[in-house]
Amino acid sequence: NELRCGCPDCHCKVDPERVFNHDGEAYCSQACAEQHPNGEPCPHPDCHCERS
Repeated sequence: NELRCGCPDCHCKVDPERVFNHDGEAYCSQACAEQHPNGEPCPHPDCHCERS
């Protein structure tokens, strides 16, 4: 039962212990939950969803 980040271009799994909720969606980080308003990077080193 893996939960994927709600950020459209993020490929990260959401850690159930550290989930960030926004508008009913689960996200892997606060940056993803806020849709990277100032280009904040995804905390996962292999994901660059902030560039989308």
